[in-house]
Amino acid sequence: MQRLIRIAAAAAALVLAGCATAPAPAAHATPQLRLAPALLGRPLNLQQHLTLHAPGRDQQLDVLLEADARHVRMGLLAMGQVAARLDWDGTTLTESKASWWPQEVSGSRILSDLQLTLWPVDAIQAALPAGWRLVEDGNVRTLTQDGQVVTVITRLGPLLALFDQRREHFQLKIESRDLGDDAASANPT
Repeated sequence: MQRLIRIAAAAAALVLAGCATAPAPAAHATPQLRLAPALLGRPLNLQQHLTLHAPGRDQQLDVLLEADARHVRMGLLAMGQVAARLDWDGTTLTESKASWWPQEVSGSRILSDLQLTLWPVDAIQAALPAGWRLVEDGNVRTLTQDGQVVTVITRLGPLLALFDQRREHFQLKIESRDLGDDAASANPT
């Protein structure tokens, strides 16, 4: 059973770390966003099911996400067990991980990809370094570096998105369920 949990944790780590078949060169690494929770502009209370598609593997993970003007909190679940928790207050990212959860999983990468998907384009663009650009056209966000497409995020519905990390050759399908009181007004994906 412990081996199965470790395998599931490793699979989840690939999802969260944005694993690809080969790591991106450091000069081409996607910038790590550190946007204030208040910049989101709305509270979130979501349950998400993530499915990773990468060459040679398909993996799944569940996430509980809560955000307000002061904090972003995430609980990562693998095989029904809490694998990791993240708390971002706009200054400090606090992580706690289960002993069986791979230490390589980067909370900063998880937070950055979350913000790239959910935060307003203007806030993201203001935080990107020179040469990087985020454009939103309808339901599609495209992140480029010096004109080359790095990531494409497509909202297929108010609670469904595809995160296509082209440079690292993986896709995430993000299925969300709003646990808040006002699901109709939220557009979490």
